[in-house]
Amino acid sequence: MNSLTFMSHPMDKLDQLPASSPTDWLWHGYIARGNLTLLTSLWKAGKTTLVTGLLQHLADGQSFLGRACVASRTLMVSEESPQHWVERLRTMPVASGARVMSRPFLTRPTSEQWESLVDHAISLRQAGELDLLVVDPIASFLPGRSESDAGTLMAMLQPLQRLAASGVAVLLLHHPRKKPSDEGSAARGSGALLGFVDIILELHRFGRMQSDNCRRRLIGLSRHEETPANVYYQWDPTNGKFQALQDAYSRQFRDNWELVKALLQHRKFAVTHNELLMDWPPDRAKPSPGILYEWLNRATELKLVRR
Repeated sequence: MNSLTFMSHPMDKLDQLPASSPTDWLWHGYIARGNLTLLTSLWKAGKTTLVTGLLQHLADGQSFLGRACVASRTLMVSEESPQHWVERLRTMPVASGARVMSRPFLTRPTSEQWESLVDHAISLRQAGELDLLVVDPIASFLPGRSESDAGTLMAMLQPLQRLAASGVAVLLLHHPRKKPSDEGSAARGSGALLGFVDIILELHRFGRMQSDNCRRRLIGLSRHEETPANVYYQWDPTNGKFQALQDAYSRQFRDNWELVKALLQHRKFAVTHNELLMDWPPDRAKPSPGILYEWLNRATELKLVRR
């Protein structure tokens, strides 16, 4: 006999239901209990570095990139060796409350092995020792053979949803597809992944100028209105410190203006932005024509040049 029961509610009376609990954010707007967050970026673009910076602030509940954090206990499931983590943590030490599980499987796990890891995480949660699970990257831990197969993805995501239901926040790191994609659609593999998660984050390099090497743009799409559409930040590799940039484009303009000014002064007559690009030093990365045009517009507004 079927023991399932099904309940429905009249749509015109949904507002009479008891109010739901507010979202329990660990990193406000980005990571919350009971939610799955997907963070996608190119290889070596700074995903793991960003998460390590976050773990530093989750350890004591200090805000990160201008967004409030709650003191949390974290488990990082990582494809990197312990030796790699030793090197990273020398520059970016993380206080107690965060643990790393390096390469828990010798080969790609079976569905049963993956379920066992999730059960372990649930037991940590029940013992009061886990608030956030990070998987870096999901491609290394997918049961099965293809991340483009919706069934393979569901075999991984459904146990994680069970973990989220226990009160854990889940953060999944992923790589993008090879072809250019619209913002919010960069994640490689089946679209089932994007539809399943609650919060989609994409990490992009801010620009291609030398001054932009350590600047990033974090894009957010979400079921929650608290998730910001864009956050810009700068990371200092010498000390591991992060700084939110309130006006990244102004900072980029200031960092490159002296070079643009020198090129203008070298010309005896008025010059277009495309002509100015022809004078650009070969050992310096060129801005796009559109970016240079915006810099010249900004210089005009600041009365640094005349048009």
